[in-house]
Amino acid sequence: MTTEIGKELRKLRIDEDERLLDMSQRLNKSSAFISAVERGTKSPPSGFEELVIKAYRLAGDAADVLRRAADRSRKAFTIEADSPLARDTAGLMARRMDSLSDDELKSIFQILSKKETK
Repeated sequence: MTTEIGKELRKLRIDEDERLLDMSQRLNKSSAFISAVERGTKSPPSGFEELVIKAYRLAGDAADVLRRAADRSRKAFTIEADSPLARDTAGLMARRMDSLSDDELKSIFQILSKKETK
C-alpha cells in the first residue's frame, strides 16, 4: 500500500528523471529504505521530509505538499516540549487526540497554521 509520501517521492523521481538508486544516492539513504518508505512498510523518520526538501531544493507549495504527505504517512510523532506548559499541552493533546471531533481538530489546526505564517 503506497502512502502519500510514497506517491510524492515517486512523482519527484519522475519529474527529476531519476531512478530509485539516484534518489537514494542523493539522500544518502539505501535504496531499500527509500523503497520501504514509498511502499509504506516503513514510516518516514523525523526530519526525512526536510532532507528531501533540501536535497531537491523544494520551496513554497512543493515543500508544503511534501511535509503534509509525510505527516499523513506517520502514525506516531515525537514532540519535544521545553516548558511545563508545553509538556502539559502536548500530553493532553496526545491523550485526547482520538476523542476530538473534526471541528475541534480543525480549530487546533487553524491555530497552529497561523503560527507558521508569522
